[in-house]
Amino acid sequence: MVLVFLALAAFTVRWGQYGHRSNALSAAYKASQPYPGFAIGDLGGMPVKMPRHLSELLEYDGDPGWAPAPDWLPPVRTFDSKINSFGFYVRFPDGATLDSRERREEKRLTPPWEDRWISVGVQAGMRYPGDRFLERYKHSLLKDRNHKSALFRYHPQSEREFGLEVHKLAPPPEGPDPTKSMVHEKYFGISSKGALLTTIDCIAVRVDINNATCKQQWSLEQQGLRVRLTAQYRRPVLQHWREIQPMVSELVLGLRHDPSLPEATPSAPR
Repeated sequence: MVLVFLALAAFTVRWGQYGHRSNALSAAYKASQPYPGFAIGDLGGMPVKMPRHLSELLEYDGDPGWAPAPDWLPPVRTFDSKINSFGFYVRFPDGATLDSRERREEKRLTPPWEDRWISVGVQAGMRYPGDRFLERYKHSLLKDRNHKSALFRYHPQSEREFGLEVHKLAPPPEGPDPTKSMVHEKYFGISSKGALLTTIDCIAVRVDINNATCKQQWSLEQQGLRVRLTAQYRRPVLQHWREIQPMVSELVLGLRHDPSLPEATPSAPR
Protein backbone atom coordinates (compact mmCIF):
# COMPACT_ATOMS: atom_id res chain seq x y z
CA MET A 1 0.00 0.00 0.00
CA VAL A 2 2.85 2.37 0.84
CA LEU A 3 4.46 1.75 -2.54
CA VAL A 4 1.18 2.34 -4.32
CA PHE A 5 0.68 5.59 -2.42
CA LEU A 6 4.20 6.78 -3.27
CA ALA A 7 3.69 5.90 -6.92
CA LEU A 8 0.40 7.82 -7.04
CA ALA A 9 2.01 10.80 -5.32
CA ALA A 10 4.91 10.82 -7.79
CA PHE A 11 2.50 10.56 -10.71
CA THR A 12 0.41 13.45 -9.36
CA VAL A 13 3.49 15.67 -8.98
CA ARG A 14 4.76 14.75 -12.42
CA TRP A 15 1.36 15.36 -14.02
CA GLY A 16 1.10 18.71 -12.28
CA GLN A 17 4.51 19.72 -13.62
CA TYR A 18 3.53 18.62 -17.11
CA GLY A 19 0.25 20.51 -16.94
CA HIS A 20 1.97 23.65 -15.69
CA ARG A 21 4.57 23.44 -18.47
CA SER A 22 1.89 22.82 -21.08
CA ASN A 23 -0.15 25.80 -19.89
CA ALA A 24 2.95 28.01 -19.85
CA LEU A 25 3.84 27.00 -23.40
CA SER A 26 0.29 27.61 -24.59
CA ALA A 27 0.22 31.07 -23.01
CA ALA A 28 3.66 31.93 -24.39
CA TYR A 29 2.68 30.70 -27.83
CA LYS A 30 -0.41 32.90 -27.89
CA ALA A 31 1.63 35.85 -26.64
CA SER A 32 4.18 35.30 -29.43
CA GLN A 33 1.53 35.82 -32.14
CA PRO A 34 0.41 39.46 -32.45
CA TYR A 35 -2.41 38.46 -34.83
CA PRO A 36 -4.73 35.83 -33.30
CA GLY A 37 -5.24 32.95 -35.71
CA PHE A 38 -2.38 34.05 -37.97
CA ALA A 39 1.37 33.53 -38.12
CA ILE A 40 3.70 36.26 -39.32
CA GLY A 41 7.34 36.46 -40.32
CA ASP A 42 9.86 36.84 -43.12
CA LEU A 43 9.64 34.12 -45.77
CA GLY A 44 12.76 34.19 -47.91
CA GLY A 45 12.70 38.00 -48.09
CA MET A 46 8.90 38.45 -48.19
CA PRO A 47 6.84 39.59 -45.18
CA VAL A 48 3.93 37.19 -44.75
CA LYS A 49 0.78 36.87 -42.68
CA MET A 50 -0.54 33.32 -42.84
CA PRO A 51 -3.75 31.73 -41.56
CA ARG A 52 -3.05 28.65 -39.46
CA HIS A 53 -4.40 26.16 -42.00
CA LEU A 54 -1.72 27.40 -44.43
CA SER A 55 1.13 27.28 -41.93
CA GLU A 56 1.12 23.89 -40.24
CA LEU A 57 4.23 22.70 -38.36
CA LEU A 58 5.61 26.23 -38.56
CA GLU A 59 9.22 26.71 -37.49
CA TYR A 60 11.43 29.81 -37.32
CA ASP A 61 15.21 30.12 -37.44
CA GLY A 62 16.52 29.65 -33.91
CA ASP A 63 13.63 27.47 -32.74
CA PRO A 64 14.76 24.42 -30.73
CA GLY A 65 12.87 21.90 -32.88
CA TRP A 66 10.67 19.21 -31.38
CA ALA A 67 12.61 18.86 -28.11
CA PRO A 68 12.89 22.35 -26.57
CA ALA A 69 14.65 22.91 -23.28
CA PRO A 70 12.28 22.98 -20.27
CA ASP A 71 12.75 26.72 -19.82
CA TRP A 72 12.38 27.67 -23.52
CA LEU A 73 9.54 30.01 -24.43
CA PRO A 74 8.79 31.27 -27.97
CA PRO A 75 9.71 34.92 -28.52
CA VAL A 76 7.23 37.46 -29.83
CA ARG A 77 7.19 37.13 -33.61
CA THR A 78 7.54 40.09 -35.94
CA PHE A 79 7.66 40.52 -39.71
CA ASP A 80 11.46 40.23 -39.37
CA SER A 81 11.29 36.76 -37.77
CA LYS A 82 12.90 34.37 -40.26
CA ILE A 83 10.65 31.43 -41.17
CA ASN A 84 12.47 28.26 -42.16
CA SER A 85 9.67 25.73 -42.74
CA PHE A 86 5.95 25.00 -42.73
CA GLY A 87 3.42 23.09 -44.79
CA PHE A 88 -0.20 22.86 -45.86
CA TYR A 89 -2.58 20.86 -48.05
CA VAL A 90 -4.17 21.99 -51.30
CA ARG A 91 -6.68 20.11 -53.45
CA PHE A 92 -6.13 19.66 -57.16
CA PRO A 93 -7.43 21.03 -59.45
CA ASP A 94 -9.57 23.67 -57.70
CA GLY A 95 -6.92 24.90 -55.23
CA ALA A 96 -9.13 24.39 -52.16
CA THR A 97 -7.37 24.32 -48.76
CA LEU A 98 -8.25 22.96 -45.33
CA ASP A 99 -9.93 26.19 -44.27
CA SER A 100 -12.94 24.60 -42.57
CA ARG A 101 -13.97 21.58 -40.53
CA GLU A 102 -15.95 20.31 -43.50
CA ARG A 103 -12.88 20.32 -45.76
CA ARG A 104 -10.77 18.54 -43.16
CA GLU A 105 -13.45 15.90 -42.77
CA GLU A 106 -13.71 15.53 -46.53
CA LYS A 107 -9.98 14.95 -46.80
CA ARG A 108 -10.08 12.40 -43.99
CA LEU A 109 -12.82 10.42 -45.73
CA THR A 110 -11.33 10.53 -49.24
CA PRO A 111 -10.22 7.01 -50.36
CA PRO A 112 -6.46 6.81 -51.05
CA TRP A 113 -7.04 5.81 -54.68
CA GLU A 114 -9.09 8.99 -55.25
CA ASP A 115 -6.93 11.35 -53.21
CA ARG A 116 -6.27 14.66 -54.95
CA TRP A 117 -4.94 16.48 -51.90
CA ILE A 118 -1.36 17.66 -52.38
CA SER A 119 1.00 17.95 -49.43
CA VAL A 120 2.99 21.18 -49.82
CA GLY A 121 6.27 21.88 -48.03
CA VAL A 122 7.89 25.32 -47.81
CA GLN A 123 11.52 25.87 -46.83
CA ALA A 124 13.37 29.14 -46.39
CA GLY A 125 15.77 30.75 -43.94
CA MET A 126 18.33 28.29 -42.60
CA ARG A 127 16.64 25.43 -44.48
CA TYR A 128 16.97 27.06 -47.90
CA PRO A 129 19.55 25.01 -49.86
CA GLY A 130 20.90 28.00 -51.80
CA ASP A 131 20.23 29.47 -55.23
CA ARG A 132 20.40 27.12 -58.23
CA PHE A 133 19.85 24.11 -55.98
CA LEU A 134 17.85 22.41 -58.74
CA GLU A 135 20.83 22.45 -61.11
CA ARG A 136 23.16 21.19 -58.38
CA TYR A 137 20.77 18.36 -57.56
CA LYS A 138 20.52 17.21 -61.17
CA HIS A 139 24.27 17.41 -61.68
CA SER A 140 25.06 15.42 -58.52
CA LEU A 141 22.49 12.78 -59.42
CA LEU A 142 23.59 12.13 -62.98
CA LYS A 143 27.34 12.67 -62.97
CA ASP A 144 29.65 9.66 -63.10
CA ARG A 145 30.91 9.03 -59.58
CA ASN A 146 32.50 5.67 -60.33
CA HIS A 147 30.41 4.50 -57.40
CA LYS A 148 29.40 0.88 -56.84
CA SER A 149 25.91 1.83 -55.71
CA ALA A 150 23.23 1.66 -58.40
CA LEU A 151 21.49 4.63 -56.80
CA PHE A 152 23.61 6.98 -58.93
CA ARG A 153 23.25 5.11 -62.22
CA TYR A 154 20.29 6.92 -63.72
CA HIS A 155 19.94 6.63 -67.48
CA PRO A 156 18.07 9.14 -69.69
CA GLN A 157 15.15 7.65 -71.61
CA SER A 158 14.62 8.32 -75.30
CA GLU A 159 11.01 9.46 -74.92
CA ARG A 160 9.60 12.19 -72.72
CA GLU A 161 6.62 11.71 -70.43
CA PHE A 162 4.14 14.58 -70.02
CA GLY A 163 6.83 16.86 -71.44
CA LEU A 164 9.33 15.78 -68.79
CA GLU A 165 12.81 14.37 -69.23
CA VAL A 166 12.80 10.86 -67.77
CA HIS A 167 15.74 9.15 -66.05
CA LYS A 168 15.52 5.59 -64.73
CA LEU A 169 17.87 3.29 -62.89
CA ALA A 170 19.74 0.80 -64.98
CA PRO A 171 18.13 -2.66 -65.26
CA PRO A 172 19.71 -5.75 -63.65
CA PRO A 173 22.41 -6.83 -63.22
CA GLU A 174 23.84 -3.30 -63.05
CA GLY A 175 20.82 -1.88 -61.25
CA PRO A 176 18.24 -3.21 -58.79
CA ASP A 177 15.56 -5.71 -59.76
CA PRO A 178 12.37 -3.62 -60.06
CA THR A 179 10.17 -6.62 -59.23
CA LYS A 180 11.76 -7.02 -55.79
CA SER A 181 12.46 -3.49 -54.67
CA MET A 182 11.25 0.05 -54.90
CA VAL A 183 11.37 1.60 -58.34
CA HIS A 184 12.90 5.08 -58.46
CA GLU A 185 12.30 7.42 -61.37
CA LYS A 186 13.55 10.98 -61.83
CA TYR A 187 11.86 13.60 -63.97
CA PHE A 188 13.08 17.04 -65.02
CA GLY A 189 10.88 19.83 -66.33
CA ILE A 190 12.75 21.99 -68.85
CA SER A 191 11.54 25.31 -70.28
CA SER A 192 11.54 26.12 -74.00
CA LYS A 193 14.73 28.11 -73.35
CA GLY A 194 16.46 25.16 -71.70
CA ALA A 195 16.09 26.31 -68.10
CA LEU A 196 15.46 23.70 -65.41
CA LEU A 197 12.00 24.44 -63.97
CA THR A 198 11.41 21.54 -61.62
CA THR A 199 12.69 18.16 -60.49
CA ILE A 200 10.34 15.29 -59.63
CA ASP A 201 11.14 12.07 -57.79
CA CYS A 202 8.67 9.18 -58.06
CA ILE A 203 8.87 6.00 -56.01
CA ALA A 204 6.71 2.91 -56.45
CA VAL A 205 6.69 -0.50 -54.84
CA ARG A 206 6.53 -3.44 -57.29
CA VAL A 207 5.72 -1.02 -60.12
CA ASP A 208 2.20 -0.41 -58.81
CA ILE A 209 1.31 3.03 -60.13
CA ASN A 210 -1.63 3.40 -57.74
CA ASN A 211 0.68 3.02 -54.74
CA ALA A 212 3.35 5.32 -56.18
CA THR A 213 4.03 8.81 -54.89
CA CYS A 214 5.84 11.72 -56.51
CA LYS A 215 7.61 14.67 -54.94
CA GLN A 216 8.03 17.78 -57.08
CA GLN A 217 10.38 20.58 -56.06
CA TRP A 218 11.14 24.01 -57.45
CA SER A 219 12.47 27.42 -56.46
CA LEU A 220 11.03 30.92 -56.14
CA GLU A 221 14.40 32.56 -56.75
CA GLN A 222 13.16 33.90 -60.10
CA GLN A 223 10.61 35.89 -58.06
CA GLY A 224 13.42 37.25 -55.91
CA LEU A 225 12.67 34.94 -52.97
CA ARG A 226 14.98 32.41 -51.35
CA VAL A 227 12.26 29.77 -51.00
CA ARG A 228 12.08 26.10 -51.95
CA LEU A 229 8.66 24.55 -52.57
CA THR A 230 7.78 20.86 -52.68
CA ALA A 231 4.52 19.18 -53.62
CA GLN A 232 3.87 15.50 -52.88
CA TYR A 233 1.04 13.65 -54.61
CA ARG A 234 -0.06 10.32 -56.09
CA ARG A 235 1.72 9.17 -59.24
CA PRO A 236 -1.43 9.45 -61.47
CA VAL A 237 -1.43 13.21 -60.79
CA LEU A 238 2.05 13.60 -62.32
CA GLN A 239 0.58 14.48 -65.71
CA HIS A 240 -0.61 17.78 -64.20
CA TRP A 241 2.80 18.94 -62.98
CA ARG A 242 2.65 22.10 -65.13
CA GLU A 243 -0.60 23.12 -63.44
CA ILE A 244 0.44 22.18 -59.92
CA GLN A 245 3.56 24.32 -59.85
CA PRO A 246 1.92 27.72 -60.54
CA MET A 247 -1.11 26.84 -58.38
CA VAL A 248 1.08 26.22 -55.32
CA SER A 249 3.40 29.14 -56.11
CA GLU A 250 0.49 31.57 -56.30
CA LEU A 251 -0.85 30.35 -52.95
CA VAL A 252 2.50 31.02 -51.28
CA LEU A 253 3.01 34.38 -53.02
CA GLY A 254 -0.52 35.31 -51.94
CA LEU A 255 0.65 35.21 -48.31
CA ARG A 256 2.60 38.45 -48.85
CA HIS A 257 1.65 41.18 -46.40
CA ASP A 258 2.50 44.87 -46.24
CA PRO A 259 2.83 45.73 -42.53
CA SER A 260 2.69 49.46 -43.32
CA LEU A 261 -0.87 49.33 -44.65
CA PRO A 262 -3.85 49.73 -42.27
CA GLU A 263 -6.03 46.68 -41.88
CA ALA A 264 -9.23 45.58 -40.25
CA THR A 265 -9.41 43.66 -36.99
CA PRO A 266 -7.58 40.37 -37.60
CA SER A 267 -9.72 37.34 -38.21
CA ALA A 268 -8.99 33.84 -39.47
CA PRO A 269 -10.94 31.03 -41.10
CA ARG A 270 -12.38 28.54 -38.65
